[in-house]
Amino acid sequence: MKIIVCDDIADDRQALCSLIDKYLDEIRGTAEILIYENGESLISDLKSLKSDEARIAFLDIYMPGQSGIDVARKIREADSNMAIIFTTTSPDHGLDGFSVKALQYLLKPVEYPELKDTLDDCMALFADSLRFIEVISSKTAVRILLKDITYIEIIAHDCLINTISGTTKCRLTLDEMERQLGESTFLRTHRSFIVNMRYVKSVAENDFLLTTGVLVPIRRNDKLTVKQAYMDYVFARARER
Repeated sequence: MKIIVCDDIADDRQALCSLIDKYLDEIRGTAEILIYENGESLISDLKSLKSDEARIAFLDIYMPGQSGIDVARKIREADSNMAIIFTTTSPDHGLDGFSVKALQYLLKPVEYPELKDTLDDCMALFADSLRFIEVISSKTAVRILLKDITYIEIIAHDCLINTISGTTKCRLTLDEMERQLGESTFLRTHRSFIVNMRYVKSVAENDFLLTTGVLVPIRRNDKLTVKQAYMDYVFARARER
């Protein structure tokens, strides 16, 4: 996930980035901060940013050339879902912010409690793009984004964390993995398997078929409960949309 900071004042950019880094450390989240010194350069990158997981934009309203409001209108033309937060020395642009569906205004100098509340709101929308677990694999600490995990399997004493880009081996139990994941999108389907329900393509009698083509088994003695948990997840996602 990427977070945009667009401000023509260097000290304000640096201060905001420091607060964002503090927040990410507190929630054990990871994101790349993309810094822009003016609206024109950000507008020129909008097409690539949409396909590059840019989800949140902090825009200074008062910038020479393209103002933050101008940039926000261009963002909305390209992306209806990006969270837009204005940073400003004056709250006089409320109606303009409404027109581009701005999530929040932060008055400068931005204070951490206000930033934290705003990013908490963003996390409700984009948590899967930020949260990660950290495991030890081959004596090395490895961070894995939750959104990239397709399923987890225990073989012998090894825990295999399967992602869209490969497999990481560690020595955790599934109980320990469940505590680390802490996400309603992960479902214990079997004594040896956890599945990320975002990747379930269909449900068979005794298996989940994932979009990657993998079959994840469902424990026979608790089949109805597991399938009902998945259906509850599907209905919850449908209501969110």
